[in-house]
Amino acid sequence: MKQPSQVATICPSSPFLLDNIADRDCVRRASSVVELGPGAGGTTLSLLSQMRPDARLLAIEKTDAFREALDEIADPRFTPQIGDATDLLALLEQHQFGRPDVIVSGVPFSAIPPAVAKDLVHAIHQVLKPGGEFIAYQVRSDVERFARPLFGPAETEFIPINIPPLTVFTWRKIESPSMVRDIA
Repeated sequence: MKQPSQVATICPSSPFLLDNIADRDCVRRASSVVELGPGAGGTTLSLLSQMRPDARLLAIEKTDAFREALDEIADPRFTPQIGDATDLLALLEQHQFGRPDVIVSGVPFSAIPPAVAKDLVHAIHQVLKPGGEFIAYQVRSDVERFARPLFGPAETEFIPINIPPLTVFTWRKIESPSMVRDIA
């Protein structure tokens, strides 16, 4: 409540939303997952419940008020990081994380400046492995506007049984050979 522009919702995610985000083949196959904006860790726990025993999860949360809740998650695969998602590349390097297979975002794209949102989506596209998936759960569709130029159209699923109701947007990263050269 103290930082409404940094928090996507004031209620914990519903089991319907958590299942939609975490109960996926891409999460079960992933060796590395990054979560942007984990809040108090409900989505984090759902992701960990589906991930392989040897996988890693890096959760980047901007709001320091969630530090204690994230620190209580006792799983050797999990690394909480208080920081800004816009520093994604530096934080991946700091934690020797490599290129993630899946990036899940609860960052409220409708509440951040358009230039920041564009830069964040560009960073997500840059670091995500080819064939990797970017999953964003949002109240509004602003993320689609920023992600479409890089990822193409999203698959969407509306989750009405959540407070507030949210849409889950999913993209798979497909790169042309010229894009791989630009990133390398």
